Amino acid sequence: MNQVIASFFKARKGEIEALAQELFQCPETAETEFRSMGAVSAYLEGHGFQIESSAGGMETAFRAVRGSGRPIIGFLGEYDALPNLNQQPVPFPQGEPGLPGHGCGHNLLGSAAAAAAAALADALEAEGRTGTVVYYGCPAEEILKGKIVMLKNGCFQELDAALSWHPGMENNCGELAYLAMDSVQFFFEGKASHASAAPDRGRSALDACELMNVGANYLREHVPGDVRIHYAHLPREATPNVVPAKSAVWYFVRARDRATVDDVTGRLEDIARGAALMTSTQVKWKFLSRGCGTLVNMRMCGLVHRVMTELGPPLFTQEEKEFVRQLSAHTPGQTPELWLDETVTPMRGSITYMSGSTDVSDVSRAVPTAYFRAVCGPKGSALHSWQYAACAGHSTGMTGMLFAARVLAECGWRLSTQQPLLDAVRKEFEEKSTQTDPAN
Repeated sequence: MNQVIASFFKARKGEIEALAQELFQCPETAETEFRSMGAVSAYLEGHGFQIESSAGGMETAFRAVRGSGRPIIGFLGEYDALPNLNQQPVPFPQGEPGLPGHGCGHNLLGSAAAAAAAALADALEAEGRTGTVVYYGCPAEEILKGKIVMLKNGCFQELDAALSWHPGMENNCGELAYLAMDSVQFFFEGKASHASAAPDRGRSALDACELMNVGANYLREHVPGDVRIHYAHLPREATPNVVPAKSAVWYFVRARDRATVDDVTGRLEDIARGAALMTSTQVKWKFLSRGCGTLVNMRMCGLVHRVMTELGPPLFTQEEKEFVRQLSAHTPGQTPELWLDETVTPMRGSITYMSGSTDVSDVSRAVPTAYFRAVCGPKGSALHSWQYAACAGHSTGMTGMLFAARVLAECGWRLSTQQPLLDAVRKEFEEKSTQTDPAN
């Protein structure tokens, strides 16, 4: 283990936790993360990084750089929160209704990556080594947008390797593939009319939305088993006595393979056309993002697993375990009781497919990428919940965050200083990039 990195985390534990707490207390949803972006960029600027604002054309993105020459190692940071998940770091529901919260732990994610970047830059400088450390502040991961837009506008491609992580319920080295996904909004337009006095003059856009959703529900029976289709109506004001002239619905379509997503989305577009035809309305749609599945780099997974094993998993205090025990009391129906995993998950040598999606996957197809998980909340809980938000602001989440930061920094050190390792990582990436089905 690099001693400069070890000393960095020993001396700066408080300031890293303070950064994570600052993000926790000012949760901001996708593309509104101005204060969060400012806090993380200020932290890195204080550690000697040069800051480039609006990276990749996104207002709440930034690029921070320190060092010179190759290799160029990148850290991917996120800091967006989720709507309606405001929660204080207590083991029972307590938050401001309707406000956002860090139910996915991105306050921990962005802070750990920033600390790791600073620690690696210190280590390279202390030993007089060449190498560049780049931190990408990435907004809007929760709507699968930030990194996809940034990538299209030239970000990440400078990197020899990228390192990222996510708060989770186990310490997993990253043998996890996330689903490709389309995020698409459908807009129906008809004619308004008095719903009782002149219903024949109206053409209901809401009827079209509802018919589309019925068609989508029938579609679910006739798609591959890995496909996921889910939707939400876009908010609008309405009253029952007016035939709605406008209505809209937002769909996510997911599958392991990008081609499958394309096929299912095409069929969904046909259903939207049919719904418009049945109601004499018009329909248009727009894609917010179209994301890829993950290209897992097994050599990067092996590196992460070695570092995790050498460090040893995070061990939680009795106070943190008691916090989780109390959390269980306010989480009815959970079996077994919530508990904190204090092990490193053994390597399987094969990929597990996840049910969610992330824009980190698009980066993984541009440069070799590690994307691991570290325990910041208990087994039996779920991301995107008030329970996980509570852990993200509690010392439970901070313990996992500091472990993840050390893993990131140490992996970055080895990639920066062991050329054969970096060559092997890049060789696997290049080989898999040419395969039509690069699983495993």
